[in-house]
Parts: sequence; structure tokens; C-alpha cells
Amino acid sequence: MERYKGLNVLVTGGAGYLGSHLVEKLIGIGAQVSVVDTMLYGNKIRFKHKNLSVHKVDVMDMVRLSPLFKGQDIVFHLAAVVGVEETQLSPVSLLNTEVIGTSNVFKLSVATKVKRLIFASSSEVYGDYDKPMVENGVLAPRSTYALTKLVGEHYCTAYFKERGLEYTALRYFNIYGGRQDERFVLPRLIKKALRGETIQIYGDGEQTRDFTYIEDSVNMTLLAGIEQECRNQIINVGTGHAVSINMLTNMVLNEMNKKVKITHVDYEGSRPLDVEIFHRVADTRKARDLIGYRTLTPSEVGLSKSVEEVTA
Repeated sequence: MERYKGLNVLVTGGAGYLGSHLVEKLIGIGAQVSVVDTMLYGNKIRFKHKNLSVHKVDVMDMVRLSPLFKGQDIVFHLAAVVGVEETQLSPVSLLNTEVIGTSNVFKLSVATKVKRLIFASSSEVYGDYDKPMVENGVLAPRSTYALTKLVGEHYCTAYFKERGLEYTALRYFNIYGGRQDERFVLPRLIKKALRGETIQIYGDGEQTRDFTYIEDSVNMTLLAGIEQECRNQIINVGTGHAVSINMLTNMVLNEMNKKVKITHVDYEGSRPLDVEIFHRVADTRKARDLIGYRTLTPSEVGLSKSVEEVTA
């Protein structure tokens, strides 16, 4: 991590959930950081610093975006329209941001001779699969959001082949931790438990996810930007452990020592089944084999920290 000291780093989407954590860690290890963000959901960065500049700019705006790339060593492209359900409701906005905006970021990275671009992809590209998802396995994106992430990965390989731009594409599994809003499952569960409200679970609740603590996700992101072994690779960022929604709900209630009513509701009329993923867990061997990376935060510890931050 000390290799970031003195580097110029640009983070698109840097005021968001993952971005703000990443930016703060970069500042802490001595990087000079520029943030590009629309601020649609506000600015989650918790401090100001002499080595931090924040710009309210859309990745669609080439005129205002272009000068911010000059002199940058590394670009983390995290800017995205977040949430599969939300993106299904605004497909044009999604396509513009994820395809045209991503194209702009790649073009400017080449033009300004950026050393490496880290692209935030998603485990959504795998679709629905009940076995650990491996990077060179079958891809079956079920939503427009997932498809645009796959397009972004193709931009990575195309720009490397044609222009020599080094990249790392990270397929994030369900990141959780402080600063998430109630669009995401864990903070929604915690807030409902706090308010004593009924918790509604879609279907039978046996859907599984690979919940990865924010600090582990940030650390892997930083390693991807600096480690030579991560050069021109697509890598899963997950734990390799599946947790059902029923199990997560019980863990939250036990951690908070709360008892609330739990009901199971049908998908019909409340959640689009055509884009629903019922099982998702990462195969983590590639990250382990390339750089010896393992997630360090047990789910019980990460959950406890998340509850503590929401209830503080």
C-alpha cells in the first residue's frame, strides 16, 4: 500500500459508498486524490484534506472531465447507476452512464497515458448459478445493468489490445458495511429492526449472497491498482461463503437483540423475477493464487460493525 504514496489517483464515483471508503484509504496512505461524481446521492466522504479535490462532474461530460485526467497515474472507475431494480426503471440513463460514460473514461485514460485503469464490474455478469462463480466460467447476465458491466469488461480488453492500456476488472460480490442506504438489504434489515417494523422477505428466503465487508473490498481494490500480478486480469472480490437472506435476517436480529415479525411475500407484483438472482457465491481462488489475497473480516465481525454504525 505504501507504493501509493505520492501517486496521482482519480476516482470516478468517489463520493459514493465504495468510492468514499476507497478515497479515504488512499488519502491515508499518501496518495493525491481527485474525485469525480455527480453527487446524486450526496457526498459520503467524511473529511476534507489538502491532498483531496472533489469535482461535481458527470462522466458523460467530456469537456469538464478531460482536464481532470491530466497527470493521473491510476484511475479507479467506480461511477455507476446503482441497484439492479433501479436501473431497470431507468434503462436509458443506465446505458448512457455505463456505456458512453465508461467509453469516455477509457478514451481519456489512453490520451493522458494513465498507467492502469481499475474497472468496477459486478458479480451480476454471472447470472444465477448455484455453484461458486469462477472468472473463466459461464456468464449469463440477466439485467441491463449486468449487461453493461460485461460491456465495460470488453472495453478493458479492447483498449489493452488496441491501445496498450493496463487494466484490472473487479467483479464485486455483495459489499456491505457502514454508509450504505436502505436500498441495500443489510441496512434495510437493521433499520426495520430498529423501528420494530415487520421484515418482509421475498420468496422462501433461501436466496444466497456472498456478503463481503467494505474494508476487505477496498483492500482488494487497492491491491488491484498496484500489484503487477493483477495486471490485465478479471478478478472476483468475494468471500467464497454463501449466506441466505433468512440466515442474514436472524444474524441481524440476534446481534441487535431484537424480536420483530417476519413475513415471506410472493415475488409477483413486488419484485421482477426476470432479473432476480437466487444464488450467488464467489470462487476466490484466482485472487488467492495471484496475490495471496483472502478476506479478513468474519461475517459476525462485519455485521457487528455495520449494526454499530447504523445505530450510533
